[in-house]
Amino acid sequence: MIRPRFRTSAISILQRNASQRCSVRFASFESTAAPSSTTAPPKPRRKRLLYAWYGLVLFGGVSAGLTIRNFVGPSLPVPGSSEDKVLLDALSSDAEQLDVVKFMRSQNAPVDESPDGSERKGWVELDIKTHITESKDDKGKQTRTITSQSLAGSKGLGVQRAFWNADTEELVAAVWIGSAMSGWPMMAHGGGIVTIFEDCMSRMVAGPNASIDSIARPTSMSVTYAKPTYSTNFYILRANYSRPNLPQAAPPLHPEPQPAKSWLPSWKDFTKKEQPTEAKKTVEIIGTLESVDGELCVRVKGTFPVSA
Repeated sequence: MIRPRFRTSAISILQRNASQRCSVRFASFESTAAPSSTTAPPKPRRKRLLYAWYGLVLFGGVSAGLTIRNFVGPSLPVPGSSEDKVLLDALSSDAEQLDVVKFMRSQNAPVDESPDGSERKGWVELDIKTHITESKDDKGKQTRTITSQSLAGSKGLGVQRAFWNADTEELVAAVWIGSAMSGWPMMAHGGGIVTIFEDCMSRMVAGPNASIDSIARPTSMSVTYAKPTYSTNFYILRANYSRPNLPQAAPPLHPEPQPAKSWLPSWKDFTKKEQPTEAKKTVEIIGTLESVDGELCVRVKGTFPVSA
């Protein structure tokens, strides 16, 4: 039989050992749990490398898609083929729905003034099927081979709608720029844009019905590219003379006074010297190319001989 005193001391020893074991376990739990609660965040360098990898993958995918679209895509339809005619019909329908075409047609002068349009006043729509270089005198003839052959069809100049105002000597045209006119993927070549301006300005010099083959080439063309011009889109071309030769209905209110008689001899008076023939025998036409939203893309200034 165990004595009460010995029993009490044994119980106290067991309680002391149990409390020590609990304290040891709690301390070990704290030592193992502390590192997990204070885990260091990932380093910024690792994040930057991850973002760079994502950007590289995105850039590679976009570049591969553009390459396949522009270089490995299906071949463009041949001008005059059945596929090209279908596309031209679709482009004609799209051109009819342009806001600028609808507005200019609402400004057209009555047809009964002059059936051929030569004496009609105000805005007149030019009678063209595809591009502005066409005329009745050129039927059955090979003219402007760059426009009518190399840049023909839906892949080139497609279809155009042009309007001429004989009163103000202005031209407004809706022009199509096809994918074959791209110098860089999805961007129109500068030479193709200049060709469009040259054709439109030649039409202004020749008149609404005459053949533009009788017009001399421009002596100079100054081009300013304000914004990129993307292919497979319609654009609005506007052109006018910098100094239009408009008829004057009435004499000016304040006529220009006669110059005073100079006391200098003619060989010293520079105002009496003959001006350069180039300045006297040229006309200047200013044109702009805008998107259908009204953003200016290209500005061109062309100089043509007056003899044209």
